[in-house]
This record gives sequence, C-alpha cells and structure tokens, in this order.
Amino acid sequence: MSIKSPGKTREKLVSAAMELFARKGFDKTTVDEIVAKAGIAKGTFYLYFKSKDDLIKELAFEVMPIMSMPSLNDPYITLSYPTLESYLLQLGREFLEFYSTNYRAEIFFHMLSVKRRMKSLDEIYTQACSELLREGARRITAYVKVGFEDALIAFQMFLASLMHYLHARECLGFSREYYLKKITSAVIHHLKLSASV
Repeated sequence: MSIKSPGKTREKLVSAAMELFARKGFDKTTVDEIVAKAGIAKGTFYLYFKSKDDLIKELAFEVMPIMSMPSLNDPYITLSYPTLESYLLQLGREFLEFYSTNYRAEIFFHMLSVKRRMKSLDEIYTQACSELLREGARRITAYVKVGFEDALIAFQMFLASLMHYLHARECLGFSREYYLKKITSAVIHHLKLSASV
C-alpha cells in the first residue's frame, strides 16, 4: 500500500493549475479540469484550497516580480556586487530566468489583465509592486548618491524594460544578455545625470 505525500499532491495541483491558467486564463479554467490534469480526486482539491480563487491568489503572489529577484534580499550587496552595473545585471538575469519557466510570465500577464475586476488580485499586485519598487530604489541608493525619487524612477525604468522584454522579445531581435546590458547602461546613465544635477 503506497502513501501519497501531501507535498506532492499540492505540487501536482499547483502545476496543473499553472499550465491551465497560462493556456486558458483564470475564468475559463475549472476545478474539474485542474484535478483531472493533476490526476487527483476533486475532493482532495478542497483539502488544500478553499476555492479556485484561493489557488489563484496563491499563484498570483508566486508569479510577482518581487519573487523573481532573490538578490534584492542580499544584505551585503556592495560586497557581493561591487558596482551598480553588476548588481542590476544580476537582478535582470534573475528576473528573466524566473519568468522563462513554469508558465510564470503567461500567468503574470494574465493577472495584470484581470486584476482590476478581481479586487484580491489588485491588492496583492499593488502591495507586492510597491514593496519591490521601494526596495529596488533603496538598493540603488547604496551605490549612487541620488534622492530616493530619482532612484525609484530609475528602478521603475529598469523593471518596466525587463517586463517589456518578456512581452515583446520576439519583436525586439536582441539577445537577452545584450538587451539587459543596454537597459542597465541606460539606467546608470539616467542616475549619473540625476546625481550631477
């Protein structure tokens, strides 16, 4: 007699949901489809999630940009990355790698398209986005003597450029690394101008 691991069952449900949400969206995916894809009884779903909305909220947080940049939590950034350029390149690589797997980019962009009508998603996005931008700006000020507002705008430019790459990489015609180096250079140039004013 085999005993199923609770962690494996939850993992199967999350994996199935991510694939279906990425392909069909939140509204058109049913709990029945999720459990069928996971190969799990429908009743088991409710042992892990109260509803499909609870699962959506959990997945929404897991695909937020704040989850994509573990180096934002490095307490020794100036030792680990001696220049702002090396630090931004690391953050950019982490971001692009994070969104290259597990349907994360598709789910994130879908979440952006529906968040206004799903209040809980809008709240999760607003909180996570605010935290990410503030932390990114704070980290920039460890390297460059600029005001917090200038650092915030610079980090917004960096993040927006990364998101644009996810959305339009086929149209851009640049390699990931080349694009990342160019946007990093543009952000640093902006900061140098801000610091000299």
